[in-house]
Amino acid sequence: MFFPRSTSIPPTLLVEADGYQLGCHLRRTHPDAGWVVYFHGNGELAAECDRYCGSLFDEAGVNVCFAEYRGYGASGGEPALAGMLGDGERVVAALGVSAGRVAAFGRSLGSLYAIELARRLPGLAGLVIESGVAALADLWPLDLVAEAAGYGAGSAAEALASCFDHRSKLKGYTGPQLVLHAAGDDLLDPSHAERLYAWGGGADKRLVVFPRGDHNTILPANSVEYAAELRAFFRDIGLSAGAAARAPS
Repeated sequence: MFFPRSTSIPPTLLVEADGYQLGCHLRRTHPDAGWVVYFHGNGELAAECDRYCGSLFDEAGVNVCFAEYRGYGASGGEPALAGMLGDGERVVAALGVSAGRVAAFGRSLGSLYAIELARRLPGLAGLVIESGVAALADLWPLDLVAEAAGYGAGSAAEALASCFDHRSKLKGYTGPQLVLHAAGDDLLDPSHAERLYAWGGGADKRLVVFPRGDHNTILPANSVEYAAELRAFFRDIGLSAGAAARAPS
């Protein structure tokens, strides 16, 4: 599930997490704008995302923190599916900004941690899910893995239901939500996006299924439309530079 790699690129924000430090990467280009906390996919690094898509957020008028996972990049520790659920909240605290000036962004596996951040901080300005996971069991046979490792047959299913019930988590988040997906996603079919969109608890939500690209080419295949969706979303929720901040709901 996890593919951690190290990097020689020094982080620009260190976040304490259970005795470890998370090596995150900041792009602070708009002093009067809000923040996006970006959770990447399982085969990516925060430093890579900074180089690959950081300019998208610059152009959208927001600051961005590419959060790093335990064991990835310059971070200490080891990745753990449920053990990292609280790390997003730690990143927001380290940024020193209120939840109302932050949007969570989760790509692929990162959707788990963006959704969890919205659950923990329901006052977030917004939530973006790109190529997200509606149900982990659809992607990985974790119940079979657990059984092969000597655990009870239902132990993994019970743990997943307890920690990753995205339906209930999203129902409790009533803020603005943007769901992006590629029609040709060969790892997570668009039904994941449809469920994530349907489960959102607020009325201000938008689902965009791009006609081109797949799980790993969604951005380059739809670069113009993708950037436009981000600009409009961050502007409308009041996070971008020069935009009026929304009053708390």
